[in-house]
Amino acid sequence: MTDIGVGRYLFERIKQLGIKSVFGVPGDYELTLLDVIPEAGLDWKGNPNELVASYAADGYGRIAGAGAFVTTFGPGELSALCGIAGAYCEFVPVAHIVGYPSVTFQNEHAILHHTVGDGRYELYHEMSKQISCATTVLKDVKTAAAEIDRCLNAMMYHRQPVYIGVPVNMVHEIVSSSGLEVPLTTTLSPNDEALEQKVLREIRERLETHEKAVIIVDGGAIRHDVLGLTQELVDVTNLPFFTTPMGKGALNEQQSRYGGFYGGAVSKEDCRIAVESAQCVLWIGNYPSDINTAEFTEKVKPEVVIDFERFFVMIGGQRYDVKMNHVIRKLVDSLKSHPLTIVSGKAAMPCKALPDTLPARSKEITQAWYWTRCGQFFRKGDLIVTETGTSATGMNDASLPKNTAVLSQTIFGSIGWATGTSVGAFVAVRELSSKFKRCLLFTGEGSLQLTIQAFSDLLRHDVKPIIFVLNNGGYTIERVLHGPHAKYNDVPLWEYTDLLRTLGPKHQSKSYQVRTPEEVDRLFEDPAFNACETAQLVEVFMDPLDAPAALKMSGANNDRFNAGQ
Repeated sequence: MTDIGVGRYLFERIKQLGIKSVFGVPGDYELTLLDVIPEAGLDWKGNPNELVASYAADGYGRIAGAGAFVTTFGPGELSALCGIAGAYCEFVPVAHIVGYPSVTFQNEHAILHHTVGDGRYELYHEMSKQISCATTVLKDVKTAAAEIDRCLNAMMYHRQPVYIGVPVNMVHEIVSSSGLEVPLTTTLSPNDEALEQKVLREIRERLETHEKAVIIVDGGAIRHDVLGLTQELVDVTNLPFFTTPMGKGALNEQQSRYGGFYGGAVSKEDCRIAVESAQCVLWIGNYPSDINTAEFTEKVKPEVVIDFERFFVMIGGQRYDVKMNHVIRKLVDSLKSHPLTIVSGKAAMPCKALPDTLPARSKEITQAWYWTRCGQFFRKGDLIVTETGTSATGMNDASLPKNTAVLSQTIFGSIGWATGTSVGAFVAVRELSSKFKRCLLFTGEGSLQLTIQAFSDLLRHDVKPIIFVLNNGGYTIERVLHGPHAKYNDVPLWEYTDLLRTLGPKHQSKSYQVRTPEEVDRLFEDPAFNACETAQLVEVFMDPLDAPAALKMSGANNDRFNAGQ
């Protein structure tokens, strides 16, 4: 084809990125644009609201490499900004496509519905610029194709959201299709060779001269797609490796060199000592946020850290502008061809990843027992989505089998994210991934109430999830942080076991309630439950003031921390 509509060009480019499904909510300024989605060979996955759509695109992008969703100008796009902000700070490539009023109305500053009534059409675009790596509104057919390519190339380069506004009259404006023959840029250019060699020499020198070296796998290793290279680095060095909260599930935790979870003061003591006494720390994708560092209680000396980031490597505080994927690749190759002479990688493991035994049972389900027990329930090929709060924190106490992944929103921490994100992530699993077999969602009842409409998507898209709803009588994470008995930490009472039937009456589903460890055991050992032949919900009752030990420790310091003391 030689000529193509602007809308078709956009969605052909979206498809070239490996995206198969587009999420969103229909609105009058985008309806003509939505007609083009199936023409480009893409599947429309409509959502009950724009917030869920933005979360779904985030989850899809974490599995598929990029996501896309469509909203309408004004109320639609603004409803999605919370999801876009989370994707921005957590480095998830998401294309936010917005249907705009016609260019004529914009130029006339007409007071149309969905405006703020003063004729300003750039207002919402300006808002999105703050949480997007590139933006455009396609007003000129002569530059439309180039603008689409510019934004999508930026999205893949920075691994952050972009904003593309498409006025309704531009959808079928004709552009040349020749641009589609030029692939979008999805890989990073090579480093300066001389600088890269200097960095490699310095890293090797540190490894050669320090017997106590460790590797920390952080969130940036996941988000910037260097997990395969990181595993090769672990293999060739044989060094102990640890994960942070944001790095949970990054590599196979059943490996003999896995030392466990490192999160500053909330780490297991032998793990904390092993990391903080190391003479050389190879930190892959460091993200030093408050939650990822247990409120900045990590005590790793900056001078011993080699920090690998997407666009730079920091050695003992000195920054070098080299991309970590190329550096790690060449470091691994160097170590394979010229092994280290020092024996640090052959030393005995300095710690154990997890305690040897399960925490003691009680009559009720406790956080300490439950998450360790979940580790025994997990199996190879599980994709686990965890909500901010007790679920994400407790997951650090669970042992994960090989080929298991965990999705969490450690930085932005928007409650309700997990349920919406699970829609996109689980859809992507069914479309694209043979690695994952079971789709598991862990959320609290308070968080669930923000995005409960997403259950209808999980049912109609037939992803057959297991949904664990922790019912602990309100916002337990907030109770731990402040106001344990405050009224504002209560939530309305719902019949959670009725929700699947209510939100998807035409779809098969099952629901369960568990109140004791024995009931958890029976359910986890039930072959029919594990078969995942239908959507399932498990309501797990816990004490309102019980929380994972790490969360309790953080809560004890919360008021002092927030006061800046």
